[in-house]
Amino acid sequence: METDIGAPPARGRTSAAGGGTARGAPWTIAGQVCRGVLGAGMLVMPPVVAALARDHSLLVWCAHLLLGGSVSLMLAALVRTRVGPMPLAGAVGALLGTWAERAVDAAFAVAFTAGQAAIAWFTATCLLAAADGAPPRPGAAGLPLALGILVVAVAAALSPLTFPAAVLRVRPWAAGTVALGCVLWGGPGIPEQGAHSALAPPELSPHGAEWLALATLFFAGVGWEAVTGVVPATASGARGTALGVCLGIAGVAAVHLGLAAVQRYAGAVPAAPGASAAPLRWTLAVATAIVLTSYCVTNVRTAARIASRLYPGGRRTTGRGPARALVAAVGAACCAFARAGAGDGAVPLLLLGPAAAAVIGYALGAAAAVRRGGPVLRCAGVAVLLVLGGVSALTVRSLVSA
Repeated sequence: METDIGAPPARGRTSAAGGGTARGAPWTIAGQVCRGVLGAGMLVMPPVVAALARDHSLLVWCAHLLLGGSVSLMLAALVRTRVGPMPLAGAVGALLGTWAERAVDAAFAVAFTAGQAAIAWFTATCLLAAADGAPPRPGAAGLPLALGILVVAVAAALSPLTFPAAVLRVRPWAAGTVALGCVLWGGPGIPEQGAHSALAPPELSPHGAEWLALATLFFAGVGWEAVTGVVPATASGARGTALGVCLGIAGVAAVHLGLAAVQRYAGAVPAAPGASAAPLRWTLAVATAIVLTSYCVTNVRTAARIASRLYPGGRRTTGRGPARALVAAVGAACCAFARAGAGDGAVPLLLLGPAAAAVIGYALGAAAAVRRGGPVLRCAGVAVLLVLGGVSALTVRSLVSA
C-alpha cells in the first residue's frame, strides 16, 4: 500500500488527439500503478496470507490480483474521457455527487488509522520473533512495542521532517528487498495452524481463514485506484490505457506472486525464524521496523490530510499540510486501534479497516461505471459489484460463525 489517496496525480505525456496512444503513456500508467500498489503490503501480507490460507495461499493471491486488476481496468476506462486527473474520491464525486466523495474520504480517513495499528502490531511481532526465535504469542508483550512504534511515527509526523523525493522513490525497492529476505529466512515466522498468534485468529475454519485472507489483501491492493490520477493526465487512447494498466498489473503480479511463491516453496511452512542465525534475524527485524515506521509516518499525515477534506473548504489544513491537532487526533486513533487489537489475529483483523475502505471506494467506482458508462463498462461495473459484495458477505459470515 504505497498510494497516497490525496496526492496530486502524476503527469504524463499528452496526445494531441485523444483517440491515439500518447508516446510513453503506457509506461507512465504502468509505473504509477506499480508505485500505487507496491508498498508496505510487500512486507506485511506474505506471512499473513500464508498463516491464514496455508497451502492455498498462492490461489488467494491470484484471486486478489485478478480482482484488483479488473477494478483498475474498469476505473481506467471510466475516467479516461469523463473526468480530469484526480484521486478516487474526487473521481466518484464528479460522477456520482459530493456525497460519494465524502463517503470515500471518510472511509479512508478511518481506515488509515486501523491500518497503521496493524502495521505496528506486525512490526512488534517481527521484533519479538527475532528475540525469541519463534513466532510470539499475542498479548501484553507486543502492545508496548506496537504503541511505541506508533508514538515514534506520530511524533515524526508532527515534526517538520519530510522525506526527500529520492527516499520515497527508493522506499518500495527497500521494502521489496527486506520482504524477500524475510520470506527466505523465516521472519517473523508462520505459526502452526490453530496456534495463538497476531497473524491469524485460531478459531477460524480453514475456509473462513481463506476468505479472511482474500479480504485483508485489499490492504495490499490499496493503490489499484491510482489510474484515476494518471490516465486522464496522459490523454492516452483506449488501447494505450489498457496496455499501460495491464503492464502495471503484470509488474504487481510479478512482485506479489514472486514473494508468495518463495514463502510457499523456498522454506518450510510453518517457518520459524529460529532456523536463522540471531544476527540475521535482528537485521531483518530492524530493517522491517525502519521501513514500516516510515510508512506509518507518511500514512498518518495522509489520513490527517484526508480527514481535513471532510470539513467545508478543508479548513483544518494549513499552508504546509493538515493542522497539528488533526495529526495528533489521527495518532491517538491509531493507538486506540492498536490497544483494541491486542489479541489473536490482531494484524488481519485490523487490516479489515483499510480493506473495507478499498471495497467502499471500488464499489462506488463500479456504481459510477453502471450509471455513467456504456454497455461494456456497465457490465463490468455490475460484475465488480457482485464480486465485492460476495467476498464481503462470505468474510463477514466466516467471522460471525467463528
